[in-house]
Amino acid sequence: PDPDPDPDPETPEGPTEFVSADDPFTEGYLGEEEEEEEEEEEEEEEEEEAGRELEEGDIYRVLGNGQLLNLNPWRGLQVIDIQDPSSPKFLGQMQIAGTPVEMYVVGDRAVVLLNDWAGYQLKADGLTVERRTGATVLFIDITDRTAPKLLSQYPVTGAITTSRLARGETASSLYVASNGSELVEITPGHFQWVNKTLVRSFDVGVDALIERNEIELGDTVTAIHAEADVLLVARNNFGWSGEPSEISIIDISSRDGSMVERGSVNAAGYVRSQFHMDFRDNMLRVFSGPRWSDGTPSYLETWDATDPENPTPIDSEDFGAEQSLYGAVFLDDRAFAVTYRQQDPFHAFSIDPDGNVTEQSEFIVSGWNNFFRPVLGATRLIGIGVDDANGRQLAASLYDITDLTNPTPLLARANVDSGAEGWSWSEADWDHRAFTVLDNAVDAVAPTGEAETGLVLLPFSASRNVDNYWRPFSGVQIFTFSGTTLTRRGVMEHGTPVRRTFRAGDEVTANVSDEELSLYDQDALDTPDKLGRLELAPDYVRVLAFGDHRVRIKVPYDLYWNPPESRTLKAEVVPSTGLTQLVEPVASFELPINAQIYQVGDLLVSLTTTFENWVGKVTHVEVLDLSDPTAPRPAGTLDTSDLPSIATYSAGSRWFSTVHPARDALAFLRVIGHSEDLGVGWGCRTSAIGQPGCFGQEGCTYVAGERMCRKIGVDEYCNGGFAECTDHAGADTTCTPIEIGRNDIPNVTSTYCYEYVPRRSWAQIEINVVDLSDPDNPTLAPAVALPDDSETVNVLNDNGELYFNIKRSMGAPDDPRPHTQYFLTHLNLTDPSQPAIDPGINVPGEILAIQGTSIYSSDRVWGDQFIETAIARLELHEGLAYLKEYQRFPNRRVNTISIDGRGLPVLTHGLIWQPAYGWYYGWDPNQKLTTLGPWAAGEAPPPPPETENEDPAVPEFEMLSTVRMASWASLRNTADMRAFFEVPGGALAISLEQPEAPKAQAFFPLWGWPERFVVSGEEVIFAAGRYGIHQIDRESVNLVPYLGE
Repeated sequence: PDPDPDPDPETPEGPTEFVSADDPFTEGYLGEEEEEEEEEEEEEEEEEEAGRELEEGDIYRVLGNGQLLNLNPWRGLQVIDIQDPSSPKFLGQMQIAGTPVEMYVVGDRAVVLLNDWAGYQLKADGLTVERRTGATVLFIDITDRTAPKLLSQYPVTGAITTSRLARGETASSLYVASNGSELVEITPGHFQWVNKTLVRSFDVGVDALIERNEIELGDTVTAIHAEADVLLVARNNFGWSGEPSEISIIDISSRDGSMVERGSVNAAGYVRSQFHMDFRDNMLRVFSGPRWSDGTPSYLETWDATDPENPTPIDSEDFGAEQSLYGAVFLDDRAFAVTYRQQDPFHAFSIDPDGNVTEQSEFIVSGWNNFFRPVLGATRLIGIGVDDANGRQLAASLYDITDLTNPTPLLARANVDSGAEGWSWSEADWDHRAFTVLDNAVDAVAPTGEAETGLVLLPFSASRNVDNYWRPFSGVQIFTFSGTTLTRRGVMEHGTPVRRTFRAGDEVTANVSDEELSLYDQDALDTPDKLGRLELAPDYVRVLAFGDHRVRIKVPYDLYWNPPESRTLKAEVVPSTGLTQLVEPVASFELPINAQIYQVGDLLVSLTTTFENWVGKVTHVEVLDLSDPTAPRPAGTLDTSDLPSIATYSAGSRWFSTVHPARDALAFLRVIGHSEDLGVGWGCRTSAIGQPGCFGQEGCTYVAGERMCRKIGVDEYCNGGFAECTDHAGADTTCTPIEIGRNDIPNVTSTYCYEYVPRRSWAQIEINVVDLSDPDNPTLAPAVALPDDSETVNVLNDNGELYFNIKRSMGAPDDPRPHTQYFLTHLNLTDPSQPAIDPGINVPGEILAIQGTSIYSSDRVWGDQFIETAIARLELHEGLAYLKEYQRFPNRRVNTISIDGRGLPVLTHGLIWQPAYGWYYGWDPNQKLTTLGPWAAGEAPPPPPETENEDPAVPEFEMLSTVRMASWASLRNTADMRAFFEVPGGALAISLEQPEAPKAQAFFPLWGWPERFVVSGEEVIFAAGRYGIHQIDRESVNLVPYLGE
């Protein structure tokens, strides 16, 4: 609106002339799952004894009805519809912040295990939150696939390494192994961090996990292996001397999830993985070896565990001296392992029913195998590893294991198609769940004519030269095999490193990375056909609202892998219903990758800059008409060298963005900085330096505060002071002002005096307007400038109306302290082709918001010791601003003020006196959140009494609420009756729907602060990069109930 859009026939009451406190000087220097069972490891051989099956978790699960559950590091739990492979789409999502470990699905419940979980727990008062981080288990209801719901959460000590689920017909149990440490007093006064392994069990109920028991073991877990009713836990203290692993036998036969620790054994060496342990027929069998190639051999050992409390050794066979131990696998009466140091011996062992071990053969081959899979009725092994004969290439190998004495068991080996460089890598190097090996999965013919029915899917990444441009390449290599052949087939290309590849149907393969899902038809194995693709975590940088639609803008994941001319932003138009980041777009268009994006009404304007001949700067203005968001229309363009740079500039200790959307226009600010030296000045800073060491404790007393005195010319003034403060546990600190001179008090105050150059600096603004009233013909209007004698301190954009806050320094009678007058000036764009500056209106302080005819400002007032903050509300009438409410905050340091959409001032503030530690650590136990309200007509109380030194008194605001806020929460924005605080890890939303009783509502993980919060309907939406687009309505609550200490 114009400054006075609807003059009131009645002139309001209240002051219209204002003078504010000022301290304008700076200092210068003097002088200047479905398929999961098919790829289960040998260690998980479908143990169905007594109706229980042991299952290893993963980051995905194939559900029924063409649905896929995915655990993404940025987006959390995702439900994806892949019923139509050509068009996969999201059904629902539950945002979770943490590092995925694995998950399980039991009925309509998902059990999700995370490390590095970060979130906030809500206490009983509905406002206080406590940050929690670390490992956790989440129990989630996925009955409604569109809206997964958290049922309960269970923190886990340390970091989760792995887990197992014992799935029964009527009951299931979860076992979680984690690594932790604690500070232990070894000898009196001497402490040491001690590692420990924890195994925790749960009974999986319908509405919750029921905690059973926890077993604490020493050292650090390296692997667990589950078989039948036994859980084997291998651990090591990770010292540099290569200590052997200890393996504990845990009885998990109880169907309610309870565990009993039995005996343990010490292996001869280090146990590398779950595949290096085996338990069957009451016999424990273990491969172990050196952690480093230190010259010691590896071992295959067996123990009789008929009495699990006291397992007794049976036999031990050493092998592979001076080599590292890699892949291993156990079968009923056989075992195989690979050692490596410049060559790769493949070792074959026989194990008789009594546990006696004999090495039958050793076959030398290049490279190494990390994992083995028995196939074709355990007559063959598929090895997954590396061929280092020519570079380092991932490879699949086929071994004949029918005759253990066979000196040449390797039947075939095939490398992935990694290109000419001969180097490739993959998560399959260290995680056996990354690849898939299936029997009887395909119908293919080898080049030599054999029928091949086996399938290997092996993800890999490499670097390839495409059109003379080196770029990363990721995909999944397809192999097929028979009893005698192994054939490399085609590659399923995938834009980013594949974490999992698996069958999602009879002829459909799914490949999952952190960034995307691709689906392929494998009917043609040599030339697999990509059916569909779905981005799992697009990098959203902006979101805007256009009526009933929203525009989300994302950066492509392969931005820097493409030639510069191919780099663009992708904008998608989506309906405003549903989850903005998940709904299918109804239209899309591209934008320049380096464009600055602005919304002007129904227009989206893209600004880019180029330099002609490295000298002349040209600004390119491109306009898109979104009056019909479903059909974006390119409108006009403008290329000009007459606009200032698109940036943020500093002048006069203020920061100014140079581009502002206005009414049917874009305003460009040319910021001109000025400074003036005022001779030689003198300064003296006195600070409280006491460190009593009891801050925050009941009765802790100390001196707090700081004072800065300046002398410029003959006048001296001071800003600041001191108080004696006493802390109270769980309550506000109490402070009593005291007088302290310049003479230092030992261990209490310190004073430093010096000479400097008093410098006045300020910003002058010139405004260039691009007229967009005709979007097909954007034009540059004549420039206008703010008055030369004014200092611009602020720019306010009120729904396209631009206001400039300027100030003019002035003196006060008989008062050496600096004072200033602030004015509000409006950029008149009634005719955008002829912009004009309206006359200035005197206001108290810097403008916070303008709502209709109400103006809100933050004023600075000289108090008893400090310059203090006040908040004012004024009414515009016939070119004057009449003061209606005015509230000072004596002895408080105001941190942030925001005016919400209902005209309620919302602010955070703490004690103005800060102890020495406060400046350095930012800890303020006295921070408050206050919500004020303007009085309705006729309801204002009598104003406070006037004093001879103050302006005519006006009523204070209505005090709606004041509550304590943690020092680590910083108010940043208000939007749609919510206050958004920047907190560690993201944004915390506080509901002010009932301003008398603020309530904590939701936490959103962020990486950096959003450019803006957009109110769309009754929702607030904001872009959060890889975390997606967050949105919150007035009912959403996602905080976890407080779980206690």
